[in-house]
Amino acid sequence: MGGCRSVSQFEKLNRIGEGTYGVVYRARDTLSNEIVALKKIRMEREKDGIPVTALREINILLNLRHENIVRLKEISVGRKLDNIFLVMEYCEQDIASLLDNMPLPFSESQVCSARSLT
Repeated sequence: MGGCRSVSQFEKLNRIGEGTYGVVYRARDTLSNEIVALKKIRMEREKDGIPVTALREINILLNLRHENIVRLKEISVGRKLDNIFLVMEYCEQDIASLLDNMPLPFSESQVCSARSLT
C-alpha cells in the first residue's frame, strides 16, 4: 500500500457512525476531491500497538474484492502514532440503516434478486 498519508489531507465533513471499533466520518480527500469514509481506529485501551481486531479488519479488507463490500483505499495517520484511520469507499447507505428505515420487509422477489447479485 505504500506510505501512509497524513489525515490532515482529508477534510472531515460529518460524523456518520460509531461502533465498538471506531468512529466513521464522511470526508473529502483534498488532493483528489473524492468523498470517502474515514474510520478512526479506537485505541484508548491499547498499550501494545494496533488492536488485533483492527489488524484483522485491515487484512481482510486488503485481500477481499467484492462489489458489495466497501474497498479499503489506504491507511492514514494523525500527528500521534495512536491516530490511525482507514480510508474507505463511501456508501450513501449501509445495510443496517436501510433495514431500520424500511416501511415494509423485503419481498421474496427482492431477496431472490439480491441473491443473484452475489
